[in-house]
Amino acid sequence: MKDRDILRNYCKIMFYIGSGNCWYKEDEIGNDRSLLYRAFGASLIFLYGSMTILEIMAFTIGNFPVEEKRECLSFASSHVVVMLKIFLFIFNKPLIKGLNHKIVSICEDYDDSALMAKKYKTMKRNVISYFAIVYGTTLFYIAGGLRNMFRGSHFVTVVTYYPSFDDNSPLANFVRVLNTIILSMMMLTMIISLDSCIVMYLIMYRYKFMTLRKYFENLREEFFALINRQEVEMATEKMANGLVEGIKMHSSLIRLKPEIDQAFATFMALQVFESSGVAVCLLLQIALSDEHVPLVVTIKIVFFVFALFFLLGLCLCNAGDITHEASKLSNAIFYCGWQSCPPRCKSAPKRNIRKLVLLAIMQAQRPPVMKAFKMLELNYATFIQVVRTTYSVSALFYAQNK
Repeated sequence: MKDRDILRNYCKIMFYIGSGNCWYKEDEIGNDRSLLYRAFGASLIFLYGSMTILEIMAFTIGNFPVEEKRECLSFASSHVVVMLKIFLFIFNKPLIKGLNHKIVSICEDYDDSALMAKKYKTMKRNVISYFAIVYGTTLFYIAGGLRNMFRGSHFVTVVTYYPSFDDNSPLANFVRVLNTIILSMMMLTMIISLDSCIVMYLIMYRYKFMTLRKYFENLREEFFALINRQEVEMATEKMANGLVEGIKMHSSLIRLKPEIDQAFATFMALQVFESSGVAVCLLLQIALSDEHVPLVVTIKIVFFVFALFFLLGLCLCNAGDITHEASKLSNAIFYCGWQSCPPRCKSAPKRNIRKLVLLAIMQAQRPPVMKAFKMLELNYATFIQVVRTTYSVSALFYAQNK
């Protein structure tokens, strides 16, 4: 499946869940400027924002047990980051629309079917895995709420300022169930419109460099096929034109990188801070608990931490793969067969093939490095560093409180 089809179908899903039309063709998916659709989107943001504000109030001025306060801190911190991502997404929507058009156009004529199929499987595997982990975590939180209810307390998954801990009225129970529904809806928006969208872009951008490398490999095969038929002049012209086309595509990919940074780097930086900070809060819930932590509570906390770092790993590792794949391009250019060409092409005497190769290799030897705030490199090393730092901080707090 081509990038154009993948992104268009994905933008349809985003449109249906209330995130607006992100496709660059306004009328192809739907009208997100209609009054009814705007009311739908605004109501979702209002519900998410209201729940987040009530979580913050519950932690700061609410009268709740220590365990619920700690849960409230974890959820409030996480949901504040989600709300920031939502507002960033709304602010960057025009940029994302333009980015959609550019990323599907570059290298589109040279897409390899096997490579596209592999890319599509990679995207599906990443998105489905993340979806399963997030909603698996949500189910464990619901199971924890049901456990409390069966033990004589009230059902609660999200601790908010209202209802209070002692309020067991029908309205209070209705609000608790409503908060659970809002949480599930918020997770869907977070998965589809924010996190998975970023992961898909990173995978797509990485495969663009793989497609370009495949292009130079195919150029080599076509060149030597002409050489074997003794069509040297045609082969040389093919090489010259192919190198120029490859340099143009590579330049377009390099120019796309700052736009991807502008659109998504802040999202990934927020994810780094969220994964580390919220994970510390969650781990301390287990470490600092005065009583025996029930198995359901332990599992839901572990799943939450795993979901945070799984998403962080998807973002940082896929971003690191971009640099890795782009760094392979110089070898593909060098071994494209240029050394078998005469110094100049007779039909295009101004094109010096050796200079073209030199220019292409020099450009390819500076692979793009994805960064957040132009200083935090998004790669494997950063992921490992964040995991280690999170463990060190949680261990330090645990040791100080023992």
